[in-house]
Amino acid sequence: MDRRNFLDLLAKGTSLGLLLKLSPLGMLEFVQAQSSANPFRRALLVDKAGSPIKLNTLKPHEPFVFAYPFAATPNILVNLDVELTPVDVRMPDGSSYRWPGGVGRRRSVVAYTSICPHTFSYAAPTLGAMGYRQPEGGRGPRMVCCAHLSAFDVSRGGEVRGGPAPHALAAVSLEYDAARDEAYAVGFLGNPQFDAFFREHNQALRGLFRTTARAREEVARATTIPYAEHTRVPTTCPVVG
Repeated sequence: MDRRNFLDLLAKGTSLGLLLKLSPLGMLEFVQAQSSANPFRRALLVDKAGSPIKLNTLKPHEPFVFAYPFAATPNILVNLDVELTPVDVRMPDGSSYRWPGGVGRRRSVVAYTSICPHTFSYAAPTLGAMGYRQPEGGRGPRMVCCAHLSAFDVSRGGEVRGGPAPHALAAVSLEYDAARDEAYAVGFLGNPQFDAFFREHNQALRGLFRTTARAREEVARATTIPYAEHTRVPTTCPVVG
C-alpha cells in the first residue's frame, strides 16, 4: 500500500487501526507525522505480578525495562530524583518537538526507547548495548550505547551529548494518573525508528520470540522489571559528552 492509497482510505473513513494492520510497519512513522491520532495503544505499566507500578516506589537512578509498543521493543524507565522541566528538542531537518519533562509526584520519572538511532543497537535480553548512567562529576544522567559510544542526556529530552547518533533518543510519552500514582505509555516523541530496528534485528528477534509476528505483538500491559533482570550481560563503556 503506498502513501496516496493510505491517505485515500483514511479520508474515506477506514479506521486507523485497520490500516496499520494492513500497511507496512514503516507507515507508522508516516501516520504519526500526518495524523493527530496516536497509532500505538495505551499500556499501563505493571510489575511482574500484574499490579500497577507506583512511581513513588522507584528508587533514584535504578533503571527498569518495559516492552512497548511491541513485545520486542524495550524501553528504559528511571527516576532521576530531580524535577525535570519541558525542553524543545531539535531534529536534523530543523523541526523540533516539545518534550514535557518528567512525570510523577516530583516530575522526576522519564522513559526512553533503548534503541539507539545510530545503528539500532539496544538493550537486548542477551546483551545490553544501551544502558543508563547516573550523574557523575559534572556530567548529568545519560543513556549510553556501548556499540559506538553515543550518549544522550535524558534530563533534556534525550539530546545527543556525544558519539555518532544522528538525533535525540526517542522519548516514551507517559500519561500520569496522580490520584493512583500510576503511569501509562501512550506513544513516542521523536523518531523511534521501529521499521529499521525490525529490519536490522529480524533474524535475532525470531530467535528470541520464535516468530516475527510474536516480536511485533502490540503490548496492552507493559511489564516493568529491573534492568538487571532484563539483560543477562550488561555492557560497560566510557561515557562520552
